[in-house]
Amino acid sequence: MARQMSDHNKLAELEVKTETHLAQCEERWKTNFHRLDNIDQNLQRIETRTIALGGAIILFLAGCIVTVLSTIG
Repeated sequence: MARQMSDHNKLAELEVKTETHLAQCEERWKTNFHRLDNIDQNLQRIETRTIALGGAIILFLAGCIVTVLSTIG
């Protein structure tokens, strides 16, 4: 009978530890997904700025080429 109580106590303890672990993991995953959303937003902003900068550089260089060609011709 004592062994049954000991096993029952161990089982109850394991259940509590498992529930605690699951709650902690759920909170960690929520935090991770929130951080990943922030990273996605930042990458989108960087991508938009990079594309805009690339377009500006292309226009600048095209202007330089037109200026050089009009000066030569």
